[in-house]
Amino acid sequence: MDAMHIHHAMHTVPVIDAVLLAAGNSARFGENKLLYPVDHKPMYRYMLELLDKKQQERKLNRLVVVSQYEEILSDIREHFPHVQAVKNTKPENGISGSVRLGLACLLQRTPADDSRLWSASAACLFAVADQPGFSADSFEKLLNFWRTHDYGIAASAVFDRSDGAPDIRNPVIFSNAYYQELLQLTGDAGGRQVIRKHIKNTGLCELPAAELKDLDTKDALRQFESRLLLVREFPFLNETVHVISIVGAGGKTTLMELLASYYADMGKRVIVTTTTHILCPQRYPTAKNHTQLIHLLINNQIVAAGKDALHGKLQMSDCMSVADYREAADVVLIEADGAKHYPCKAPSETEPVIPDESDLVIGVVGMDALGLPLSKACFRIEQVKALLGKSQEHLLTEADMAKILLSDRGTRKNVGKRTYYIVLNKCLNAALWERAGRVGQMLVRAGERHVVCMGEL
Repeated sequence: MDAMHIHHAMHTVPVIDAVLLAAGNSARFGENKLLYPVDHKPMYRYMLELLDKKQQERKLNRLVVVSQYEEILSDIREHFPHVQAVKNTKPENGISGSVRLGLACLLQRTPADDSRLWSASAACLFAVADQPGFSADSFEKLLNFWRTHDYGIAASAVFDRSDGAPDIRNPVIFSNAYYQELLQLTGDAGGRQVIRKHIKNTGLCELPAAELKDLDTKDALRQFESRLLLVREFPFLNETVHVISIVGAGGKTTLMELLASYYADMGKRVIVTTTTHILCPQRYPTAKNHTQLIHLLINNQIVAAGKDALHGKLQMSDCMSVADYREAADVVLIEADGAKHYPCKAPSETEPVIPDESDLVIGVVGMDALGLPLSKACFRIEQVKALLGKSQEHLLTEADMAKILLSDRGTRKNVGKRTYYIVLNKCLNAALWERAGRVGQMLVRAGERHVVCMGEL
């Protein structure tokens, strides 16, 4: 029996320590990304606060943070009394140097407070400070995976559905059987060297891809912040199966793709489709019949469904129904309206086409329509003129936009008793953010509960 099996036998609840690695040079980011504000908080704080909370909950015993940055070390000393801060004075030696420093600190440290749980370290979780999306749920899943499986190493992983190949990510839990090897690491490969050597004794815990992304570039950061906004403003993302219809103008397709990407990263199977016409999505495989749909969903998180229409467009299938989609996938996203690239619209007599199975509707409008003549701002100009009682030269105001969004002859048409979200999109500058705020206040006063302002989808 090796050391790994010994600690499982000796401890009913093995003692897990943790090392947070926060000493990287951020070469691809262009500046110190760990101090970069993410939704008004430094990036490193997300993982630090999560691990500190788990330590206070006694899910972790000791927590060490290794960093070259005095700003991070000072913050820990001032605000995290149970966390040990260790300075890496030679970050040029790569991540292995931080691994060695953190683990050495754990093995040499004795508890300052005898009332705290302490015993010989059974295992150590290594995490990185540039994964601000890593959640408490994923922490618990990884920890429980290690405790309930007979592996010496438990690694977070994402699996490619097309071939099943795993992509090993951080965080990783190493049994104490591997401490000596970790203390002898060199270079910038870190614990991956140990994982490769002991791959047969490494268990892979599948976690959401979005949570395991390292934010190495500012583009990746912007995508992450968009996801933060989605999660904060759209609580339905964490609920069960939805058939979501998207109506209005000024960002419907982009919102549909953003939602599809989020759901896919969370491990959901997603169908995107339309009840009108949309440009055939190039980024997703397209199913033209039910057999293709089932086959494509085996190897793809997102599948478009429908039949070919003129000019490279996709339209609703006549051999598959929304009920078929709902049965085959976890989430169905439907573009249920057309707008010809205008930022605002009112529907025609036959629009929008919201299927009976749809339980949630999102109405979208582009804030860049404000101040434009109706003829330039709005699709279906005759319907807009009739709804507002204005001429086509009239400049669209905040009150006009609120009226369109609230009216059963406008964006709210055919919504009925379904949950209704309003997205005020394209708040491209401070003036438009302010005007969106005024529109939002009008909507809330009228009784709307779900109003979301966004910079640009």
